Amino acid sequence: MTQIELADAQLAAVEVDGHTVTLRLPVAPARSAGDGADARPVDGYLPAVVISLMQAHLTLGAGCALGECLGAVREGAMVVDGLPVRQLAVPGEWQGTVSLSLALRNGASLSISATEARCTAPGGGGFRESLAC
Repeated sequence: MTQIELADAQLAAVEVDGHTVTLRLPVAPARSAGDGADARPVDGYLPAVVISLMQAHLTLGAGCALGECLGAVREGAMVVDGLPVRQLAVPGEWQGTVSLSLALRNGASLSISATEARCTAPGGGGFRESLAC
């Protein structure tokens, strides 16, 4: 299983189509559970992640325009039915009262309330192990 962190991810696009808000992350910090019985978690990244929120309502931070909601994520949080989701499973799906908030390093912020969220890695965007020492 692979899980992503919202903090330090890159936000490339916020798309609104009716009642669906889609966040496109060209890279997101990730942790893979590894393989085999003796597997240890491995840090790395996913090269492409899409988070879709259905029956969603988008709220932008004060004085913030949608076009400014791009770049490095400073802080990110998702809460489902009052419980924090610290890492998002990819692929993953959540239903209930969903809220997702992002604060970007450029000062922009947004929050989304929804009834369902999905997190996918389209195009076979597989986990890449970090080579950092």
